[in-house]
Amino acid sequence: MKKILYLGSKFYKYKKVNSVLETLEPLLSEFCKIKTASHKKNQFLRFIDMLYHFFRFGITSDKVIIDVYSTRAFYYAYILSILSWMFNKDYILFLHGGNLPFRYEKSTRMVTSIFSKSHKIIAPSGYLKNYFEDKGFQIEYIPNIIELHKYPFKLRENVRPHILALRGFGKPYNPLMTLKAINELKHTMTDLKLLMMGNVTDYYYGDVVNYIEANKLQKMVTIKPKCSRDEWVAISKNYDIMVSNPIIDNTPVSIIEGLALGMCIISTNVGGVPFLLNDRLNSFLINNDSVNELAKSIESLVTGEINIGLLSLNGRKKAEEFSWLNVKSLWTKLLIS
Repeated sequence: MKKILYLGSKFYKYKKVNSVLETLEPLLSEFCKIKTASHKKNQFLRFIDMLYHFFRFGITSDKVIIDVYSTRAFYYAYILSILSWMFNKDYILFLHGGNLPFRYEKSTRMVTSIFSKSHKIIAPSGYLKNYFEDKGFQIEYIPNIIELHKYPFKLRENVRPHILALRGFGKPYNPLMTLKAINELKHTMTDLKLLMMGNVTDYYYGDVVNYIEANKLQKMVTIKPKCSRDEWVAISKNYDIMVSNPIIDNTPVSIIEGLALGMCIISTNVGGVPFLLNDRLNSFLINNDSVNELAKSIESLVTGEINIGLLSLNGRKKAEEFSWLNVKSLWTKLLIS
C-alpha cells in the first residue's frame, strides 16, 4: 500500500466538528497507509508537530498532502511545500478557504512558487478551480466529503419559522445579519425561533449577546455552544431552515450537511457558494449583508411561495454528490497512480 502523510488541522477535540482531514483519514486508510498531523490547538505547536511528522514520516512517504489556507496557516503550507520539494517528495496541495484568491493577489510569488512545484493541486469547489486555472495552474476538482449515512433525510414540505444557524460567531460568518432579520420579522411572524451555535471565544459573541438583549429577542433566540455532529443532527429535526451568512466562503461542509438533512437553506452568494447552491432549486441565495433579503427569504419559505418539498428533495440529491461512494474513485486515482 502507498504511504501517505497528510498535514493539516485536526480540530474536533476543541471545536466538536470534524475537519476535512479528520473526515478523510479513516476513508483514505481503506487503500493506503496514512499518517496525519496535527491536532494541536496552538498554531505554533501545530506547525512544530507538522514538522516533526514530516521528518518522522514524510521522508519515507510516497506522497505528502498539504492543506492550504489563506490566513496565517498559509505560511505553514509554504514551508512544508518547500521542504517536500527539497527532499524530492511528491506533494499535493489541497486548497481550502474562500479567501485564497486574496492570498494569491497578496503573495503571488510565494503561491506561484509552491503551486508550480507541486505534484497535484486539488480544489474542493468550482470557484477555486476556475480562479486558479485562470491564473494558469492545472487544478483537479475533488469535492469535500460527508458521511451521508449519518445525515437522516427529513422531507420538509410545510416550513415553520424554526431556524438553525450553526456557523458560529467568527468574523467571516456575520451572525448579526441573522439577528437583524429576526428583529425585522418578530412582530409579523408567530412561532419564530432561532438557535445559534457558537462559542464564547468567537469574535462576535459579545455583540450577539448584546444585540439579543437590546432588542428583546430572548424569547425567540437561543444560544448553544457548538456540539458534536451527532448532537446537532439530532437537534436539527426540530428546525426547518438553515441560515448561513458568510462574507467569504469556499464550499461549506455545514451547508452540504443541511442539504443532506433536507433542510431549507438560505445562504449569502459569496465565494464558492453559488457553485454549490442553485437559487430556488435547492436553496435561497441572497446578497452579502442583505438583511431585508434574508427576512424575505424566510417569509417565502414559511408562506410556501415555492414547492418546498421539491426544494428539500433537490437539496438531498445535491448532497449525494459529496458521498464517499461518489468521491472515492477520485482519491484512489490521485494517490495510487
